[in-house]
Amino acid sequence: MSDLKHDVIAQRWVALIQERLDSGMTIKEWCLERNIKESQYYYWLKTLRKEELAAADQERQVSPFVELPDICREQEPAQGKPAAIIRKGGGIAIEVTESASAGFIAKIMEALSYAQ
Repeated sequence: MSDLKHDVIAQRWVALIQERLDSGMTIKEWCLERNIKESQYYYWLKTLRKEELAAADQERQVSPFVELPDICREQEPAQGKPAAIIRKGGGIAIEVTESASAGFIAKIMEALSYAQ
């Protein structure tokens, strides 16, 4: 099947699946009423879910690096005890001081989500 044909049919099935969800009917009832095979419904449901997962994985792989604010660059280590220590498996530990901004901590957490 060509990509264009697949995309057109997939868009139709997205609308049909949403219609079924909005109807409140069971899949069996909805398919019977519309003369659609349940196996066809489940095939497209599975196909569309796989495509969404693949798109999400591809999007995640596009940008494995997160730019951190300038506060990370060329800064002397903080004196005293950290206010928090964020740990992730694989020996990653990040010490955060009380002076760290919420935006900086958010960037650190985003960067950690990409860490293996």
